[in-house]
Amino acid sequence: MLLKKKSTIISIALALILATAGGYYYFAIYHSVRDVFSISEYKEYTTAQGLFGGAEFVVIGSPIRDFEDREVLLKEREILMDGRPTSIMEYIVTRTGIHVEKVLKGPEEDAVDLKVIEPIGVKQTLKGKERYALAGYTAMKKGSQYIIFLSKNTSGQYSIINMQSGKFNLDGTDPDDFSGVNSGRKLSMFSELKRIYLED
Repeated sequence: MLLKKKSTIISIALALILATAGGYYYFAIYHSVRDVFSISEYKEYTTAQGLFGGAEFVVIGSPIRDFEDREVLLKEREILMDGRPTSIMEYIVTRTGIHVEKVLKGPEEDAVDLKVIEPIGVKQTLKGKERYALAGYTAMKKGSQYIIFLSKNTSGQYSIINMQSGKFNLDGTDPDDFSGVNSGRKLSMFSELKRIYLED
């Protein structure tokens, strides 16, 4: 009888320990987000006129969904490394639906049901989520208004050009938009953009 009672208490204690450990893993590790920044080669524009001239399509609009609810496009492939198969990432980007308010350059018909490629994506791993951002890019926020500079990529999809300096928050609701290494240059470009292209 006493042995059965001890066995029950030990079983309950082990179950509580496992539940606590599982809960900790699920909430503190599996759902944690780690930023992974990578360098990217791209055509960089340092002036508003250069950026406007280099874009195929320029719109004013806002993302329709929260970043977590957008479609992530991820391509990986297997290679042999030290005789073992290893998965490497070719690309990770996010497809973002945009509600277009105004087209500043390019075909008006392309603004209908516009989806753009942002150079950022999140991948779930056993160690948590990894957010990959090219050249310090920060994702656009749902409901925030932006001027967005786009060109078609090799797949025929509109992609943001000039990385972090290829989108500019117009309504002041995205504090991350003017962060990063080149924030001074971006602010200068933004002032130039407002003066040349956004004054009615």
